[in-house]
Amino acid sequence: MIIDRLVLKNFKRFRDERIEFSDGITGILGNNGTGKSSLVQAIFFALYGVQATGIAADYIVSGFASPKAKCEVRLDFSVGGEAYSVVRTFKKGKTVQHDANFYKDGKLRASGVSQVEAEVRRTLGMGPVDFKNTIYAAQKDLLTLLENTPGKRKEWFLKALGIDYLSVESQKILKERGDEKTDELRNLTGRLEALAGQQSEDELARLKDSLVTFTAAIAGHEKQKDFLTKQRAEIDTGLKVLAEKKAAHDRLVQQQQAIKKEIATETTQQQAIESALALLKNDEAEYHGLEKTAGSYAEIRARLDTLTRQKAEHQRVTGELGFCKTQAAEITARIEKEKGRLADLAQEAEEYARRAASVRQSLGAGPEIADDRLETAVSFRLAELIKRTSTLLAQQKQYKEEREKIEADRATIVKAGPDGTCPLCRQKLGTHFGNLEQEFNAKLRELEDKAVADLAEQEIVEKEKAAVEALRPVTGELRTLAAELKRRAEFENTIAELTAQHAAKLREEQACADALAQLAFDPSAFSAAGQEEVAVRKVQARFSELGKKIGQAVSLKQQIAGLVERINQRNADLVKLEQEILKAPFNPAEIDAAETRQRETYAALRDADVAIANAARDKKFAEEKIADYQCTAGQIALLQKQVTELKDEIDLVKLTRSVIADYVIYLMQVVRSRIEGEVSRIVSEITGGRYEQVLLDEDFNLLIRDVDDDYAIDRFSGGEQDDIAVALRIALSRYLAELHNVHESTLLIFDEIFGSQDEERRNNLLTALRTQESRFPQIILISHIAEMQAEFENTLVVEMGADLASRIRVVE
Repeated sequence: MIIDRLVLKNFKRFRDERIEFSDGITGILGNNGTGKSSLVQAIFFALYGVQATGIAADYIVSGFASPKAKCEVRLDFSVGGEAYSVVRTFKKGKTVQHDANFYKDGKLRASGVSQVEAEVRRTLGMGPVDFKNTIYAAQKDLLTLLENTPGKRKEWFLKALGIDYLSVESQKILKERGDEKTDELRNLTGRLEALAGQQSEDELARLKDSLVTFTAAIAGHEKQKDFLTKQRAEIDTGLKVLAEKKAAHDRLVQQQQAIKKEIATETTQQQAIESALALLKNDEAEYHGLEKTAGSYAEIRARLDTLTRQKAEHQRVTGELGFCKTQAAEITARIEKEKGRLADLAQEAEEYARRAASVRQSLGAGPEIADDRLETAVSFRLAELIKRTSTLLAQQKQYKEEREKIEADRATIVKAGPDGTCPLCRQKLGTHFGNLEQEFNAKLRELEDKAVADLAEQEIVEKEKAAVEALRPVTGELRTLAAELKRRAEFENTIAELTAQHAAKLREEQACADALAQLAFDPSAFSAAGQEEVAVRKVQARFSELGKKIGQAVSLKQQIAGLVERINQRNADLVKLEQEILKAPFNPAEIDAAETRQRETYAALRDADVAIANAARDKKFAEEKIADYQCTAGQIALLQKQVTELKDEIDLVKLTRSVIADYVIYLMQVVRSRIEGEVSRIVSEITGGRYEQVLLDEDFNLLIRDVDDDYAIDRFSGGEQDDIAVALRIALSRYLAELHNVHESTLLIFDEIFGSQDEERRNNLLTALRTQESRFPQIILISHIAEMQAEFENTLVVEMGADLASRIRVVE
């Protein structure tokens, strides 16, 4: 695989960059943090997506991109002379938007994340982990290869080759599977032992015997039940005949008792009516005594109604009279209030005249200015004074500027001297120089006099301004007083209206008093009439009650005659019933004996049903226990089979773990042998044949053949150690490529492998890498060391701009 072009848009620090790659050694230089390694991450992102980059999805899209912008990376590369392109876009917001397209020779071959990843794997022959281990080496990789700590180098090789996953992960999975099966076996064994402990052959035999016993008992109880059922039917038939005889006897007795009850009731009614008739004789005398008084009730009621109407009219007129008096008093109070307000207006008029005279005096205004124009005159005068103050201040400023100019001219002329040139007229000063000082002093005195005069005037104006400003509150009060004085007519009209209303109310009051006098209502007469009406009404009610009682006497006598006739007839019927009862063939002792036999038979039947139910329950329990024994036996057989199968599975898991462990050892031997051969060839190429053989022990410790002996890597110089580490890393890349059937030339990327070397060791590493250009036509070296810029065939510099976005600069 050879990279041709990488295009970045909003990827991490890169806003919009296009990078063209060439064959040979390409150096990518830049300060730490500028985004050099991000270019490698962009290659992994384009080919395999977000997870292959090793960075969080939140940091894929540039921080300076707009919220709606997305990241896009395009990678153009060739494999076996055929051109390919991958275009991948990504955006993470509320939802993740991830898409990819795969092109071959400009034609779309796959679309969608999953389809593109499958096509990339098919084209490159490997997944993201193997691809990264094949083409990319970080600084820590070389440091690990030179590590002296036992096991570190082996651990790195196992991880890079993917053997650690086979060894560790498979053993972990198999161990978990074995532990799971062992726990399951322990659980099944416990269940089997528990079920076996529940089984008993003696108990099963006993249950079978009891089943026979319960069946025989049920048959015996059923036979006894049939006999008792027939006996119950015979007893029920006899009781039915006796019940019919008893019912006929009971009906006769009930009729006898009903007639006796009716005779007693009617006798009581007869006695009550006779007592009532005796009392009515006294009520007749009282009735005739009350007849005259009760007849006078209508006249007394009419007189009371007349007095009641007079009382209502008296109360109405009295209320109106009180209302008139109240309104008259209120109107009088309002008149006095309005008169008080007129008196207040007179005082306010005097105050208004006094203050207006004060304002006129302060302004020096004559009668030509009306009172309502005084406030405007004050404002106008205040504006004039403010304007004059501003004028005086401007003149003071002008005087100051003229003095400064005169002083400056005088200084210039003094400096020039008699032989100098006048700065104003450009003529020789000559003899005129002596008179200039007097002229300047005269002008200064004149300006000083003007300034003093203006200051005096300004002081006068300020005093007058203060006095006029003091008049503004007074004019406001004059405005308020004037508004109040305008209400005099309103108050006078109100007083006139109220006086008219008061006179009307006095007339209404006199009319009410006249009406009361004419009515002449007497409260004592009304009270006496009411008491009389109550007494007569009670007499009338008693009179009516007695009349009704006297009217009932005839009806009561008729009722007594009817009751006597009915009582005689019922006594005759009672004699006949007593004779029929004596003739009825009924013996209570006989039915009592039959009912006793019936109860005993029913009890015996219930006992038989209970015995049958108990025996059936015990039989069912025995049958269920026997079924449970048979079911448990089946479960035991099934569990025994499962235990045997689990033991076989556990043995198989143990065997598999052992086989994998042996295979890993074998695989490590094969890998070490292949890598030894490859690294030996590369070391020979790098060192020009000085060192031709490299050995790797079981822990991947390096031994270098020098002359006729093998030496550990720490015996060699730093530069030689770098060569060996590079050779070992390149050998691993070759092995991984061949392992995935990638036999053509590809690229290599080394990230910060010059970090700790001095200049000589850096040059040695570059020389070593140049020996591999025939097999790796494209080698990319990433470094922050700017001094190496001239050492590469192609140089790209990553720089960060003022906007914090990184840019690529090609060094020509």
